[in-house]
Amino acid sequence: MRLIFATFKVISVISVTLGVYTIFITGYSLLRIFNRPVDRWRNNTLRTWGKLAAKSLSISVNVEGTPPEPPFFLVSNHLSYVDIIVLFSRLNTTFVAKSEVAKWPVIGFIARTIGVVFIDRARRSDVTRVNAEITNSVTDKRGLTLFPEGTTSPGSKVLRFRAGLLDYPARSDIGAHYCALSYSTGNKNGEDNAYRVVSWWGDSGLLTHVIRLAKEKSIKATIAFGDTVVKEDDRKILAQKLQKKVSDVFTPMCSPDDTEFEPLKF
Repeated sequence: MRLIFATFKVISVISVTLGVYTIFITGYSLLRIFNRPVDRWRNNTLRTWGKLAAKSLSISVNVEGTPPEPPFFLVSNHLSYVDIIVLFSRLNTTFVAKSEVAKWPVIGFIARTIGVVFIDRARRSDVTRVNAEITNSVTDKRGLTLFPEGTTSPGSKVLRFRAGLLDYPARSDIGAHYCALSYSTGNKNGEDNAYRVVSWWGDSGLLTHVIRLAKEKSIKATIAFGDTVVKEDDRKILAQKLQKKVSDVFTPMCSPDDTEFEPLKF
């Protein structure tokens, strides 16, 4: 029965995604034809998608602190692909994602057309190009969110931040906002297994993980936004400061002893 329930939820997410995207691309095309601004339309449809996708997966989103308003550069810890849904539901933003996502069927095409910035982590020289794209992506209508850990984790701690893509906040007056994501589940036995069910790490395949996540009756996502903007013109020092700030507002989901840590690139 739980498998049937989970399958229904996955189909619901797919239907919501395709439905909202169809509405988005139709409206986007009409606005382009009549030479009208598209940013508000993009923001509204993506936030709607985030809320509907979260609801389809039985995810409630709790916000602590005040979300930033565009233009902004935001950093966050990274636990799962679910992070994208949760942050889209509350922010007018785009993201930086690994280049492999651009090749995923359907999802890759959608991500490219909504303005996601892709980086090829296998090519160190790609950092320069991506930093330039980040500069162009942050506008007075839309911010950008970066996961500087460069990988997902179970959620026992915030991993070291990579400094390569922090060029824009380091050299501009905008600085960097920060937030911390965490998840919990409502298991009757009192044991919170969100680090197994929501966090995507280790060798679990995407489809297997999605089905396992969809079997959960209730998931609570918490976004804890920081109350300051961090400014520093040295990227490495900025990365260290931001990692400390995110750690300060992060609620650990497990202890290091709960799992043998094997990060999954995402």
